Amino acid sequence: MTEPRPPEAIGPQESARLLGRYGRRFAAGATIFQEGAPAAEAFLVHDGRVRLLKRIAMTDRSLAILKEGDLFGEAALIDGTTYGSTAVGLTDGVVLALDRVTFRGLLEKHPTVATRVIDQLVRRMRDAEDQIETMMLRGVQSRVTSSLLKLAGRATGHAEVTISPVELSARVGLDVEAVKRTVQRLRDRQYVRITGERIEIPDVEVLRRLYTLLNTKDDLAGPETP
Repeated sequence: MTEPRPPEAIGPQESARLLGRYGRRFAAGATIFQEGAPAAEAFLVHDGRVRLLKRIAMTDRSLAILKEGDLFGEAALIDGTTYGSTAVGLTDGVVLALDRVTFRGLLEKHPTVATRVIDQLVRRMRDAEDQIETMMLRGVQSRVTSSLLKLAGRATGHAEVTISPVELSARVGLDVEAVKRTVQRLRDRQYVRITGERIEIPDVEVLRRLYTLLNTKDDLAGPETP
């Protein structure tokens, strides 16, 4: 679920003041901060999208796609820390770049904003746990199917999931093209329907049965050879 922008939650006058003082524009492809750099500022996405990347085995892997209202670079709230990922503009946009003192003051002054930040961090931890579980699966189809089922939640019949190929690739730890091919196969076999960035699952239980079969197949195949 997309949250309202935090600046709007604190009133139009202060929102304008924060944007005027701390607003920072970024272009698609521009690096906002680099993994390992001192964490001096936390960021709130005011407009546009940002991708978080992690360097793993000499390859940049997508961790998350952030939209308006999302917090990132929260390591800046702790003294002496570094950024654990690289933030890159996925589109043109604007962020609020808040130093440690300013951000802490904002949270203390506006409990509603603090509550949303805490909720967001808790969801991010849950998403990270889901990602770890998904990436432990061997097969590409198993990973993609598992992620779609987690996004569908407790639905038992028809379900709709709004997610782009880039966002889905971040969740499953695979490159975008591999994810696109896998979703295409699922569509060809009528497990899903695709409209723009919305994936429709006609019958969640049928997709769950496919996931079970895929896991059984992976188990029978045995461990991968190094």
